[in-house]
Amino acid sequence: MDLNHLRYLAIGDSLTVGIGVPFLDPGYVEYYRCLSKQILKKRISYQKHARSGATTEDVLRMLNAPIVTEAVKCANIITITAGGDDLINAAKEFLINKNEKIISRAIKQAGKNISKILEKIHHLDKQDKYILRLQNLYNPFSDIPIADEGIRAFNSLINSFGRELNVKVADIYSVFKGNEKAFISSGGVHPNSSGYYQMALALSKLGYSPL
Repeated sequence: MDLNHLRYLAIGDSLTVGIGVPFLDPGYVEYYRCLSKQILKKRISYQKHARSGATTEDVLRMLNAPIVTEAVKCANIITITAGGDDLINAAKEFLINKNEKIISRAIKQAGKNISKILEKIHHLDKQDKYILRLQNLYNPFSDIPIADEGIRAFNSLINSFGRELNVKVADIYSVFKGNEKAFISSGGVHPNSSGYYQMALALSKLGYSPL
């Protein structure tokens, strides 16, 4: 085993894909890998398994694919983005039938799925030392009160996973709050280049212990 070489696995939704910046431009995954290399002074190879529109349930399912299972077993650094699409789907449903329970049910289910995702990774990861990084959600609809309410409720749930072994949660919500125009791609809900860089920065500030 090469002690100067770490493996990074990024799993998730459109944020991991890097939607919102021109094709081949870096997203948060590439920025985070770059920052991690500078800080750890090690070579870091990376793999990405992500799909635009993936919900927490889809991400959980991804972990059943042999190629992802293998990647998890070898990974020293794992980042996961999931939950945004669960909330967006619930919000669309809410707009049709105005039942607020839809949002709270979606948040509860997303929490259960994330819990299962982490459990599965802890069970699979064969590295003595690995870190798992989650991110809470920023609010691309800062002018809609119910959106902020739902996102804050989801975030307090996801923040609680930061108590688990080797897991830390980056507070992307606070980074983006008040800076939406600067960090979100125009007319979109995805970050622009600056936004993705800020996400990577927030992740790297969580440190790398015990790597």
